[in-house]
Amino acid sequence: MEWLDLGMPEAMWVMRVKGFGPLIVSIDTQGNNLFENNKKLFNVKRDEVVEEICRHVDYLE
Repeated sequence: MEWLDLGMPEAMWVMRVKGFGPLIVSIDTQGNNLFENNKKLFNVKRDEVVEEICRHVDYLE
């Protein structure tokens, strides 16, 4: 570990790993959250699909 004088959370931890990944970066440097954005898109698409189904099937609410 390097820079321990900055404190444990701010220190730079150096690790050697094997077989680490593939990974998904869910939050970028601008604060965009992939999982939250995908949830919003899914909910919009889901509502459209349910609305279309309800037009053809009258017993679903």
